[in-house]
Amino acid sequence: MQQEPQQPQNPQKVQQKKPRIQTSASEKEVVFKPLTETGKKPEAASEKKVVSKGKGTGKKEVAPKKEVATTKKEKGNYPERYMALKSNIAYDAAGLPNLAFEMQFSKHISVELPVICSFWDLSQKHAVRAVAIQPEGRWWLKQAGAGHFFGVHAHVAWFNVKWQEDRYQNTDRPLLGAGVSYGYLLPLSKHWGAEFSLGAGYAHMKYNTYYNIDNGAQIGTETRNYWGITRVGLSLSYRF
Repeated sequence: MQQEPQQPQNPQKVQQKKPRIQTSASEKEVVFKPLTETGKKPEAASEKKVVSKGKGTGKKEVAPKKEVATTKKEKGNYPERYMALKSNIAYDAAGLPNLAFEMQFSKHISVELPVICSFWDLSQKHAVRAVAIQPEGRWWLKQAGAGHFFGVHAHVAWFNVKWQEDRYQNTDRPLLGAGVSYGYLLPLSKHWGAEFSLGAGYAHMKYNTYYNIDNGAQIGTETRNYWGITRVGLSLSYRF
């Protein structure tokens, strides 16, 4: 039986297929990498995907893309904890040696603990013997150890002061009080800075008054409630 000759197919209707690399994956799974505007293949970088064949499945497995590691500073966290040792030059000039240590507890919060002491007799009728501590919690607007801050402080002091004809000494309880303050830390270098602060608040004191002579008799006992400046700071700070 004679077979009818097959008519040639219209070349316009013949669907042209894209060349494909021989692989065990199906045609739908083959991904053609697009060319750049210059006609060149994009260069391999850290974003390049690693392709490997899965065992026994005949399919390609794409390795997960590795994220570029970012530092804590880029994410808004500050890995270095602010710690500083400082001395208030204003108190040093008044004959009250002092030393303070400050430590950061969160991004905006730090605590400072200054210790003030003096055991000097300036003259026969003038002497300042005192020990005081004035802890302060601080809220920094930007971050701890930089720029402006607001603080809340308390103060405790024991004193024995000679002045002119009288001597003043606290009773069995020390001076007590609290206040609020504002300050600014100006960086001078990587480790050094200048700190300015001013605080106001309340102090309650009860003290005995004596004649300012050796073994002077007691004149009386007084109680005083003080409202006014409780903190003046012009400090030189060293950051660790």
